[in-house]
Amino acid sequence: MTDQSGTIEQIVQDVVTAAPFEAYATQPQRTVAQAYAIQDGVVAALIGSGQRGAIAGWKIAANSPQLLERFKLDEPASGRVFADQKHAGPATLNAADYSEFAFEPEIAAIMQSTLDPTDAPFRRGDVVAAIERFVPAMELLDMRRTDMPNTHIPDAIAQNISNVGAVIGGPGIAPEDLDTAQIRTTLTIDGQVEHDVTGAAPQSPLDAVAWLATHLAARGLTLQAGQIVLCGTHSPIWYHEGTGEIEVEMSGLGKAAVTLI
Repeated sequence: MTDQSGTIEQIVQDVVTAAPFEAYATQPQRTVAQAYAIQDGVVAALIGSGQRGAIAGWKIAANSPQLLERFKLDEPASGRVFADQKHAGPATLNAADYSEFAFEPEIAAIMQSTLDPTDAPFRRGDVVAAIERFVPAMELLDMRRTDMPNTHIPDAIAQNISNVGAVIGGPGIAPEDLDTAQIRTTLTIDGQVEHDVTGAAPQSPLDAVAWLATHLAARGLTLQAGQIVLCGTHSPIWYHEGTGEIEVEMSGLGKAAVTLI
């Protein structure tokens, strides 16, 4: 197996320079537990060097039954969102900062209180009071030429599953008022509707938050007040080249928008 400290250094350099994705694969293949250990090391190095801000929240990936089966996972995957890459919408970003920009429309939970890891495992009813509101959001991705369909998913987990931030919209809705079956998600790019779907949440956002808090507790981590949780995409990954205006509207929740210049 590749020396883990060397792998962490290589991944940090690749992330900072937006270099094409290199799995630094191992034989036998890297396990999910090994992948999270590398992700933890990469995150510590990025924050410790000042190249990324503190942890502003978390992303959840592969939390639909179809994606769990496709990636041969027993549970979803998680990654960090850094504070310097969390943007209040409408946001303006530089397209040249990304080597292969992509995004996903998602519901984000805004946490108003910390979930004590000693209370794990968490269930839906345990997390309602800890959530301030649910808001529309876009997860920002730099795919860095990743051949995701053919990537061993722990290798992607090790590299924070391509996350380069989030755009947070609003105004949002109270958690007890959320009905995902009724939410219509509309994606507009440069004024043209590109995607229009109703009831597309991959799982209940309450279940997503409960899973994440339990998952983090098992890793010695904590879902904290003020952090966000990206609760899973409402569409396939959307790739976008160059400049443009992108808007996600979710009925009852509001809008999240970003302009690439």
